[in-house]
Amino acid sequence: MIDPKLAIRMKKAWAALTPEQRAKVEPHLQIADAHLQAVLSAPAAPPLPVSRRELLYAKSALEDKAEIYVASAKLALTQSATLGCQVPVDPSGNILGFGTFQLLDPGWLEAGVLWLEYLVGQNRFPFGAAAPARIPIPDKLTIVLAGDFGTGDWGSAANPAASTKIRNKIAALIPGITIHLGDVYYAGTGSSELGNFVSLWPKGSLGSLALNSNHEMYTGGIPYFQEALGGGEFKLQGGRSLFALENSQWIIVGLDSAYFSDPYSLFMNGALSDGQNNIQTQFLRDCANSGKKILVITHHNGLLEDGTSQSPLWAQVASAFPAAKPPALWYWGHAHAGVVYKTQASDGIACRCIGHGALPWGRASSLANSNAVSWFESRSANDPDDPQRVLNGYAVLAFDGANVTETLYDENGNVAWRQP
Repeated sequence: MIDPKLAIRMKKAWAALTPEQRAKVEPHLQIADAHLQAVLSAPAAPPLPVSRRELLYAKSALEDKAEIYVASAKLALTQSATLGCQVPVDPSGNILGFGTFQLLDPGWLEAGVLWLEYLVGQNRFPFGAAAPARIPIPDKLTIVLAGDFGTGDWGSAANPAASTKIRNKIAALIPGITIHLGDVYYAGTGSSELGNFVSLWPKGSLGSLALNSNHEMYTGGIPYFQEALGGGEFKLQGGRSLFALENSQWIIVGLDSAYFSDPYSLFMNGALSDGQNNIQTQFLRDCANSGKKILVITHHNGLLEDGTSQSPLWAQVASAFPAAKPPALWYWGHAHAGVVYKTQASDGIACRCIGHGALPWGRASSLANSNAVSWFESRSANDPDDPQRVLNGYAVLAFDGANVTETLYDENGNVAWRQP
């Protein structure tokens, strides 16, 4: 069911936009609505990835048609199920169902509403005027990374949510530091930051850190900075959305790729600067010039999901490094898959996507067909409530001097991929 209060808020926000703003937003609504119609009218998944889930119901909500679409589509899916048909999966892995956090979940409309409301006032939490100090860490240390984890504990005792299983597995490892790569759902509100993320996040013995994301920026980042970073669980971060952990061999640099991202593209593309505030670029450059090995961590992806081309964020990160000494590793989330990419031939950067920390995701044919992918999580989760779902997971990095062992685990605590 579409929440009628959300539909009312969306209409109010739309009415408050200027004509210039509407001209920028309207194409997104049109594309999303066209994709929705294609999904609802076809018995199988479309040949291309579906548009932003946050906006699938936006146009129809403005026109009071959303509830009709949901009802008719649910009926079609029910009829398909009686014929033994599975819920389709698009090439990126979106599960085209109405279950919680699946692509057609009406709850995603909250993110679209908050995005429009943000555009009206564009009220953001202040970014900060200076770079933070680097945080010293031991040479021998275990760091756990998980991305797009903020779904909350929405499963059942018989079938726990993937985030619940992953939280328990990480906690059992007793890691030194745990780092969230961003995304709290549906839209990084205060109650979501606390209920779906902070209260459930497995803490590191030395502390925990959390990156900003597009979903947290739909509220201007205010709950992220105030509720998440402002609490005791993430005090190691000092209230800043960028950080650096340093030992004698490594610097692990966490960057805020969401804050300066274009709001009219739903903060989707990632950016380190708006052209005026260059704190992050200089911060990264200073770390790069240290002579130490660098691990870069961002929410947004440096490569397109299938690894075949670079995103705009790639050039911004790469430009901070000397040509002969790029970062050794780059981990990101944002795309909700677990992927190990082949090392980039142009500059030798080893890239990993671990955005599969909680959301239900299917087998992505775009990854299976890509020559740029070394490994991706494609094994069935054997989920009785979501048969198309593949396993979720997280990463464990064991640092020992100049060496690091990377291990990707699935939600059940089994090794999915390891190097070396």
